[in-house]
Amino acid sequence: MKSHTMKTLFTPKTLLSALLVFSLLSCSNDDDNNDDDCNNCTTEQLEIALTTCSDWYIEDLELNNIDLKSNYIGYTFNFFTDNTVTVSRPQNTSNGTWTTSGSGNDISVTFNIPGFDDINDTWILDEIENNNTIEVSFEIGTANDLEFKSTNCN
Repeated sequence: MKSHTMKTLFTPKTLLSALLVFSLLSCSNDDDNNDDDCNNCTTEQLEIALTTCSDWYIEDLELNNIDLKSNYIGYTFNFFTDNTVTVSRPQNTSNGTWTTSGSGNDISVTFNIPGFDDINDTWILDEIENNNTIEVSFEIGTANDLEFKSTNCN
């Protein structure tokens, strides 16, 4: 008689992925232009998103309403649970740090990456969005925007 083995439908990896998707959906943009996009966001959700996904790239960077995105084409950012970040571009790698604090609409992230003065600052989390890709948006006031995007999430 032939023996059949049953595959486990929910592995720890699939459960973590499902949890990540569920938690990110609770922080998605409400598209009403109010500053309440992250009322229910937590630093833990942000940290999970940044460290679970890899090969982040800059989707948008504006300082004083000047578009600087083209300065960062080809750069990838990888965030680690020990609050380090590695920025890579062919033939060039930089290492830095990132920290989070706050809750809800007052979550801040501070980046400190040598040579990346356009990014090095304390940014306020604007939203975490999951629409087939993960996007994390930050702002400083109304004239400074930074958006990371990743299509490589585990």
